[in-house]
Amino acid sequence: MTPIKDADLDHDGIVTAEELEAVDQHNKIEIQTRITVTSFICMVIVAAILISGVIPEQRITALNPLLSTLMLAFAGIIGAYFGMTGWMSKK
Repeated sequence: MTPIKDADLDHDGIVTAEELEAVDQHNKIEIQTRITVTSFICMVIVAAILISGVIPEQRITALNPLLSTLMLAFAGIIGAYFGMTGWMSKK
């Protein structure tokens, strides 16, 4: 199916502005969810690699500022997602 046919939610053959807006909102929420899940998975993988001992301690020490910024950014994405999701549900 084409994106326009997918936007015809009531299957009457006519795509209204409300239907396009609903499909756009759904796609936006789906993308935000995927970004959040990916951020969490990356956090877990980075932490597992650091704990596993695969990378020498000297390199971890040298990369400490970069790694802490990366983890903070991932946590910010996850926190913003949950905060906005909670706020939007109260609207």
